[in-house]
Amino acid sequence: MAAWQFSVVLIPASWAEENSYSSSALYDEEGYDTECAWKSRQPASEFKTVLSEVLPSSKSWSAKLLTWGNEKEHDIQVWFESETIDGIHIRLDLNQNLNEIIIKVVKAAKTLSCVLFFPEFRSVVEANEFELKNGIKKSNAAKFVTNPQEFLNEISKKT
Repeated sequence: MAAWQFSVVLIPASWAEENSYSSSALYDEEGYDTECAWKSRQPASEFKTVLSEVLPSSKSWSAKLLTWGNEKEHDIQVWFESETIDGIHIRLDLNQNLNEIIIKVVKAAKTLSCVLFFPEFRSVVEANEFELKNGIKKSNAAKFVTNPQEFLNEISKKT
């Protein structure tokens, strides 16, 4: 993922509700994995059409992956394991105008009965424009786009 991209992951709202909007079950020592959230909850069969309303479909480099958009800009990746979806990952290019895509991402999430998971913050939130804009605004990607040199200086202080 590029420094100027913000990552948002769709997970089933029913899973989020059952887990009190806590993301802790999504994490292990290697990072996060949304497979447990999707295991017994698959999106409606028209999910490809819904995601195609956000970004145009694109050619995937793996048989276990469906893609939309352009991985250097805005993109969506849907991972499969044994014909079962285990993740819907969206990356937003913060160098671009975000107004339209924010509306489309939120609409797709609601249509698919999903909530938003922000891995950077380990947070699960309702699918709405306020929450997505707020996550973007606080992100490292936004800090990088606003002032790349200051962002890099801050990282070097931490290492």
